[in-house]
Amino acid sequence: MTVKSNIIALDYQGASLGFTNDGWFNATAAAERFGKRPVDWLALDSTQDYIATLAEFSKCEKSSLLKTRRGRYNGGTWMHPKLAVPFARWLDTRFAIWCDLQIDALIRGDHAHHDRLRARDAAAASFKVMAEVLRLVRSEAGKATQPHHYQNESRLVNWALAGEFKALDRAALGAADLALLAGLEARNAVLLARGVAYAARKTVLEQHALDWRDVEPRKIGRAA
Repeated sequence: MTVKSNIIALDYQGASLGFTNDGWFNATAAAERFGKRPVDWLALDSTQDYIATLAEFSKCEKSSLLKTRRGRYNGGTWMHPKLAVPFARWLDTRFAIWCDLQIDALIRGDHAHHDRLRARDAAAASFKVMAEVLRLVRSEAGKATQPHHYQNESRLVNWALAGEFKALDRAALGAADLALLAGLEARNAVLLARGVAYAARKTVLEQHALDWRDVEPRKIGRAA
């Protein structure tokens, strides 16, 4: 379990279950969903034999396949991806299949969570480009760029995305909304470089968002 792995909350039938980017799994939270405890599964002779054999094949210590995380949030017993599915099967067959699919997608890097991370990074990069273009345009005009100038541009693209001139909680945006946000920032950067006035940029960005939603309609603010 990588220390720096982000904990991902995935929904299973209304229950929020924790995974990491590298496929580790919060067994304690999952067991509570089914009224069971990881310690009871770990106490089984068949489980101990499985863990010993897995450690042998993986050339690792048995203890490295289980981790205890302390804390009110996401605390409990975390299991290696190779243990998570056998444990999940002990809890419930349908849940085990769902769990297997989630872990496989996380490890391969094609889970929806990864789509959101890529979209988040793209939006962060496009914002930096927009901010730098703004600074250069104002500098060439002999004007200094103050924090409120950056904020005004950010609020403009936020308005085109969500309909309000205010800061957005990017952590609550899904991959689709982040992708649109990145596109709006990139488009606004081009318009700034061309010297297009604020009112005209506002119209262009609004139309860009409308056109994008016609192709890929999404619910604003949905987390991936």
